Amino acid sequence: MRLLFLFLITSGMSFAQVGTGQWRLHIPAFNSIDVVEADNKIFAAYENGVLEYDLSSNEKSVWTAVNGLSDISISCLGKSGSTVFVGYNNGNLDMIRNNSLVNIPAIELAQIQGSKKIHRIVEYNNYVYLATGFAIVIIDPGKAEVKDTYYPTNGNDPIVDLAFRNDTLFALGEDRMYVGVASNPALADPAQWQLDPRVPVTATTEYSDIELFENDIYIVEKVGGFGNDTIHRLQSSSISPAVVESFPTEITRISKVGNFLGVCYFDGFILKDESLNSVAVINLYTFGNPKPNNGVYVGGVYYIADGAFGLVEYTTSNSSRINIYGPPKNSFYAMDWLDGKLVVAGGGISEITSTFNSSGFYVFEDEDWTVYDKGNVTDWNGQNIWDFISVSVNPTNTSEVAVATYSELPITIIGSDGQASAVYDPLNSPLETTSLGNGWTMVSEVRYDNAGNLWALNGYSDKPLKVLTNSGAWYEFDLGAAAKSKFTKKMVIDYNGNKWFGIKGVGLYGYNDNGTITNPSDDKYVNLNSGESSGALPSNEINAIAVDFDNEIWIGTDNGFAVLYDSDGAFDANPGEYNAQRIKLEFEGNVEYVLGATNILDIEVDGANRKWFATENSGILLLSADGLEILEHHTVENSPLVSNMVSDIKLDHETGELFCITDKGLVSFRTDATYEDPSYSNVKVFPNPARPDFEGPITIQGIRYNSDVKITDAAGNLVYKTTSNGGTATWDGKTLQGEKVSTGVYLIWTAANEGKGRFVGKVLIVN
Repeated sequence: MRLLFLFLITSGMSFAQVGTGQWRLHIPAFNSIDVVEADNKIFAAYENGVLEYDLSSNEKSVWTAVNGLSDISISCLGKSGSTVFVGYNNGNLDMIRNNSLVNIPAIELAQIQGSKKIHRIVEYNNYVYLATGFAIVIIDPGKAEVKDTYYPTNGNDPIVDLAFRNDTLFALGEDRMYVGVASNPALADPAQWQLDPRVPVTATTEYSDIELFENDIYIVEKVGGFGNDTIHRLQSSSISPAVVESFPTEITRISKVGNFLGVCYFDGFILKDESLNSVAVINLYTFGNPKPNNGVYVGGVYYIADGAFGLVEYTTSNSSRINIYGPPKNSFYAMDWLDGKLVVAGGGISEITSTFNSSGFYVFEDEDWTVYDKGNVTDWNGQNIWDFISVSVNPTNTSEVAVATYSELPITIIGSDGQASAVYDPLNSPLETTSLGNGWTMVSEVRYDNAGNLWALNGYSDKPLKVLTNSGAWYEFDLGAAAKSKFTKKMVIDYNGNKWFGIKGVGLYGYNDNGTITNPSDDKYVNLNSGESSGALPSNEINAIAVDFDNEIWIGTDNGFAVLYDSDGAFDANPGEYNAQRIKLEFEGNVEYVLGATNILDIEVDGANRKWFATENSGILLLSADGLEILEHHTVENSPLVSNMVSDIKLDHETGELFCITDKGLVSFRTDATYEDPSYSNVKVFPNPARPDFEGPITIQGIRYNSDVKITDAAGNLVYKTTSNGGTATWDGKTLQGEKVSTGVYLIWTAANEGKGRFVGKVLIVN
């Protein structure tokens, strides 16, 4: 058993920017999968978090793996008295009570083959019964431990739901039902269970739910094809259909709601009385059509876990969302950031076949998320568009976003109205369909340059590098035979306007258009690969590329990284003269490469010219500006990072927040570096005042690059000094000797390496 305590985040603070060094998990806010009521609070489960809504105060708090929950990928909720249980797909289990959390990891840690998913949580006689992927697990809530485990299926098949009637325990499997005597202490023995002969064993359909209502047992049978599901009533010798509707019966859940049987259909929530007459029908909210997953009824109000709108509060006269602020969907692939706007491509990609992911893309701006997909972009409605894999914000017009896909509509320009201002495909541009012969077009990357020209990587084509100029003209460029008909990857543009990009199996390409896009005759390109005199890269598989403040190209591969120090000179260099260099360190008498053979998936340069590395299985690392020192290393084991597999990272250079796409969701934390502000136009000091319970650093943000920062007391005595990371400096509230300072007002002074010093602010510390 593991015990954790929740740091409650109230509605006034829940979704504000985090402090320096703090983390947050971005919960998809539009898909609530389950709901329970306990102790006059509503608990709504999302895919990787739980919203707690206090009905008395209307305060909201959010439980996530960053601030309390022991896991992510939630499967269901349950309750026992005032205790709420959170079940996970991997078998982990949390108990929430009295604003604290107890973890019961026994199922997750069990040496069991196959699924451990917790499908349902049911209370009976002061114990909690879990229907799992292999057995029934009984939890003693008082002791917070496993009491027993029952094996109706001998551990071979899942139990998807449970019900009790009198002294009979009904265990519903996907294709049959088992019964046992609830008071039998020997139910751990599979021989103590019997198949219920009234429920047909089926190979073509699937059972999903069982519920006791008015002393009758009801079972949901999922039938192939949309809208053919059936609610059966258990009879003395058989089952028979119990509910007949005049519309397609696609059922997502049945459960007891107050004194009624609640039925969640694909587009409505209906409550049935003891005669199975419909006494309440919820088929329309004031803001859209329902997609209910479960519901509860409290004080004349329905609280619905909705798959399209999150937690919904519904009465006969009104409906409203109990909002949490998070991305609309739980699909993330790549990101771009500019001037306070984070844009996320919500798709995915396979090198050969499409994933058909139609999630669209999302914009995170001013702490609010907006989705753009087939549902609200008119030109995408009904079209074969999927696999959204790259996005880019136009620096000359930040309300304009370019979106790239692997589909029949490879490039779309989205304007300020959220609609397509232009859509490009092989019919109206040089973009080519793939050489694979599937009729689709792959654009693996789009990237605006500072002039607003849009550069694109067109995979599996004859000429993979193309550009749409700011005047609306298209051009394409020949990169030689080795680049043709290959899978293209990422691209960056350096400070001299050169394009750098990866092509699978071929290495890194650099392209110099010599400032004359319309005249390819004076262009140059270079190909760096793993050859000893042609780049000396660690591998030809280029996963990550970044440009630092010295215009050096940092190249991440599946076998470590290297740096091209003279990027501009590479285009005219002789063989062996344009090799990238691997950074070496001496350790215990041995010379080793920094990060060794780590599979690097992305690299970001922060405001202090330090390098952040996203890796396949080692989390995220921060290297010093020269790459010689590992400054930070964040993993699942030592931080709130939810997975060590981090595929893409992006910095908000105004706040220092680093967004990380993992295979388990989007997480971010606020680093201690930002871009500089040489004009000091918006210096921020926070928190201010710093109260006794504050443990984090005091942050000074919005100053010049690499500034010396001094803290003095009101009398001018030096208390502390440091150097900024880019435009941000931090102070732990202590003296140079490591002692907490006394209560008082402290003055903050900066002096850039170039220019005169200046007073920038003050902070009140209360100790």
